[in-house]
Amino acid sequence: MNGFEGLFGHVPGYLLVFPLFWGSVLFFGLAIARHLRIFAAVRASGPSPLAEFPRRVGGIVRYTLLQTKMFKDPRAGLMHFTIFWGFVLLTVGTANIVTGGVIQAILSVPASGVLWTAISAMQNVVAILVLLAVGYALVRRLITRPRRLAYTRGALIILGLIGGVVATELLAQAFEAARFGSIPGAFLADALAVPLGALAPAVLLGVFSALWWAHIAIVAAFLGYLPSSKHLHMATAFFNVYFRKLAPRGELPAMDLEAADASFGLRTLQDLGWKDLLDGFTCTECGRCTDACPANLTGKPLNPREMIMGLRHLAVDAERGLDLIPNSPLIRAQAGYDDATPNPGLLASAIVDQAIPYDAVWDCVTCGACVEACPVLIEHVDKIVGFRRNLVLEDSRFPAELTGAFRNMETAGNPWGQARSTRTDWTTGLDFEVPTVADLAAAGQLDEIEVLYWVGCAAAFDERNRKVARAFARCLDAAGVRFAILGQEESCTGDPARRMGNEYVYQVLAGGNIETLNRYGMAERTIVTACPHCFNTIANEYGQLGGRFEIVHHSVYLQGLLSSGRLRTAEAGEGTRPGRAITFHDSCYMARYNNVIAAPRDVLGSVAGVELREMERSGKNSFCCGAGGGRMWMEETRGTRINVERTRQALATGAEIVATNCPFCMTMMKDGLAEAASNAGGSVSAADIAELLADSLDPAVATGRHLPVLQ
Repeated sequence: MNGFEGLFGHVPGYLLVFPLFWGSVLFFGLAIARHLRIFAAVRASGPSPLAEFPRRVGGIVRYTLLQTKMFKDPRAGLMHFTIFWGFVLLTVGTANIVTGGVIQAILSVPASGVLWTAISAMQNVVAILVLLAVGYALVRRLITRPRRLAYTRGALIILGLIGGVVATELLAQAFEAARFGSIPGAFLADALAVPLGALAPAVLLGVFSALWWAHIAIVAAFLGYLPSSKHLHMATAFFNVYFRKLAPRGELPAMDLEAADASFGLRTLQDLGWKDLLDGFTCTECGRCTDACPANLTGKPLNPREMIMGLRHLAVDAERGLDLIPNSPLIRAQAGYDDATPNPGLLASAIVDQAIPYDAVWDCVTCGACVEACPVLIEHVDKIVGFRRNLVLEDSRFPAELTGAFRNMETAGNPWGQARSTRTDWTTGLDFEVPTVADLAAAGQLDEIEVLYWVGCAAAFDERNRKVARAFARCLDAAGVRFAILGQEESCTGDPARRMGNEYVYQVLAGGNIETLNRYGMAERTIVTACPHCFNTIANEYGQLGGRFEIVHHSVYLQGLLSSGRLRTAEAGEGTRPGRAITFHDSCYMARYNNVIAAPRDVLGSVAGVELREMERSGKNSFCCGAGGGRMWMEETRGTRINVERTRQALATGAEIVATNCPFCMTMMKDGLAEAASNAGGSVSAADIAELLADSLDPAVATGRHLPVLQ
């Protein structure tokens, strides 16, 4: 016998493989096409497929093939990696069956069949590994039950199908070897066949046939079930990673408020981009986002996984009435029945209160922990801010306490509502003058400054953070850095307004700041700020409005001054404080959004006697202080306060000082430590890295500034 008859002639009814398997492939394709009709109906566009092509392809290698994010949980990562790659490698055998032996024929040519023999051996090993991994996955879901996993019937069905596909293939090979002789390379199947050889040939043939056809039937069932299951991510993850957001994570989507067809935020499915829908169909339901969410972990209704799955459910609901194979336009016209276009009413379903509760929208601190944790690069925060934009700009539906913050930013240029004339009060007590840009410009000395110090509203108006501003200014002065401030001409960057959904106020504030900075030529100079929120907004978002500036966070700038020798700390014993245990709280907007992790630790490391103790959640896995996303101006009435939980984590290190590099974090940690002290005693304090550095400067430098400025 020749062709597939020679390879599969011993399989009863082999020719039925083709309609069964390829029919399931056709069904899979039609089901995906029905999903895509919803994608085509949404209003917003998605990313360009060819923009930054090498970077996009690199992401596929890193995140889908190597699955680097999965290994943040090493055991679960190894399990998933084994199942994924094992399933891919075992597909070679299935592909050979459903193509009539074409794969085997091609791979048997090199080295007289040695390659195919090696592949058969590899598949035997991989089959055992996949079965072990599936067993481990079942133990996790049914016995150990980690908090983050969703215990759904669909997950068990998928694991059953994967295990069934692999087990039936391996066992079918074993019975095949027992009945028809050893299979080259399939050493495990041949070993299993040895004890089976005692069975009657008819029994061996019957069991082999049943297992062989069970394998094909399960493969077909898998293809039929996949489009409606969470494991569709096996196909969509590649596309989701390829079309991932490449802009800085801290850059929210731009809004043209003047456009004639402007859509203010996200209300319905039609307002989403197709990439947003793809996020929903790619969600693996692993729960890593929820497990990382500080709001969820402190008892609030926000559940990032459920939000993304809610979007998917809305999209699936919108498919109702769409046939797998639409009728021809003529038949649709004659019958007056449209089975090709999604129902407009379902497309117009409101997302808030369906996919995500209203309260959950406002629980988000925009910390980005969910995005950082997601192995398939879903963007949760941009969507939540989109919901807020719609609630604020169209419905005026937002927490009552935000009314004052919005009004203060719009009228006074800061959320506190303080007079602009008090923006320079923080300079009181310094033994040197802090000039304003306007004064230097009037004196013709503007070209003499090295940096513009962007003070920020918190350091200008909050008494605790004014101490940080003074400490940072002392460091600049000690290093001989010529700097100036905008003073009364500085306004809030607009970060709180934007993340609270008020894009209008944000653009007013941002536009005014851009105009001021450009008027003084600050696009040609360096701006330095101690506020991560100011840093992120100016660095990553002002470009959307035409403002492109070089801005550096104070932790990075201080690190540079230390490494260059312009700043020098006192050696141990030179009047320095005794050794102190310090833990550092990473700001979300520096560590997670802008990858500034080492700099603040380097600054602390320059201080004599410091013992740095890391919290369990640090760096990009940091736990938010609870003030981001405008939560600084909202009451936290549900669950445990986020700053209380973060304070608990800090105190668990046994440190004497909690160091910060963000004014919001300073406020939240200070309040959390004060509450902890009132409840249980203790004297742990919060301090900015600039304060710790300023207090440790070499006395000769700190008081006389005798250190020469290095060029």
